[in-house]
Amino acid sequence: MNRYLVVAGIRFNDYVFSEPRPLVEWAPPKCAGICTILVRDPNWAPKAFQALCFWEFGNNSDLLRLTRMPNGEALFVSALDMPFSPSAQRSEARNQLVWAYNPVWQASAGSPGHGELAHKLNELERKHEEQTTHLRLLLASVSRLFEPPTEPKRYRTIGFSPPPAAGLENEAYTSRKFADTRA
Repeated sequence: MNRYLVVAGIRFNDYVFSEPRPLVEWAPPKCAGICTILVRDPNWAPKAFQALCFWEFGNNSDLLRLTRMPNGEALFVSALDMPFSPSAQRSEARNQLVWAYNPVWQASAGSPGHGELAHKLNELERKHEEQTTHLRLLLASVSRLFEPPTEPKRYRTIGFSPPPAAGLENEAYTSRKFADTRA
């Protein structure tokens, strides 16, 4: 095996796309895959092409509409053939590439939409309100622990009960009183 063998094409992330060709001369592949529209840009290296967008295409896709784009002479196209790949795999690869390279024509595709952000914000507000309610209940429970205990309600006993004790002092007084009268 020749260790100097280099695959012809352009690399985006871990995917090796075909060599860029002018868009007007491009013939779409017969199998599914991902294509990218490129424009020459000397600031990009090692090949001077900047990705404008990444598109997923399946079998029998109408990609000839790309060749009818205005100013198609200045645009190039490169394709990554992914035969026998499910649509979910191609979509995931396209989303990874859009997230990594932030192409000009898909600048807002990698970031979440306003509706999704509003939904997340509403969910966070709901969780915050719920946690605040739980915290208030917890503080109320703790504050009840520091209140002085209340006297338990006394219920009348049913049946005969002994008379309440008058106290030891009264018994001692009455026993001395009887002792004085006997003597």
